[in-house]
Amino acid sequence: MSAPADYFALFSLPRRYELEREALEAAYERLTLAHHPDFFAAAPEAERQEAERTAAALNEGYRTLSDDAARAAYLLGLLAGGRTLDTTALPPGFLQEMFVLQEEVEELTEDAAAEARKGELRIEANGRLETVRAERENLFARTAAGPDGAADAAALQAIQSNLNCERYLRRLLERLDGQRDDA
Repeated sequence: MSAPADYFALFSLPRRYELEREALEAAYERLTLAHHPDFFAAAPEAERQEAERTAAALNEGYRTLSDDAARAAYLLGLLAGGRTLDTTALPPGFLQEMFVLQEEVEELTEDAAAEARKGELRIEANGRLETVRAERENLFARTAAGPDGAADAAALQAIQSNLNCERYLRRLLERLDGQRDDA
């Protein structure tokens, strides 16, 4: 089995953001069992190497498709079809808000009031992260291919901006969690 470039095809899943996790897991287990390199230990070298390549593709495909952000980025790449997207674009005002929050996090001290504020900031950032993730499904729905078979460039850029927002929010949460762990 040669691993296709499309992980959705590898697992016989429809190429869309919304994914049935049970179907992914069942396909992964079935394919892993059928192509595990241990079962090819006595096979000719070419078959062993193909089993290793397939197992690696299955593992990478599963990791990619089982993670929402990774699946979104991967699907966006497939839909973009080589078109360049602005990987720094953010909604108006978002970056300024992130700078203000980052500054506040840096200025927090290690007292009870600061710990309470860190907790509030975590709740706020997690809420915003959930909103960003919830918007993503609607954004992918807007990528319906046009008459030429290509997805709308504006819709693709909106998904890229959404992923950029998630990346900022996750870094903010990591920073807050790191500060909590250091205290």
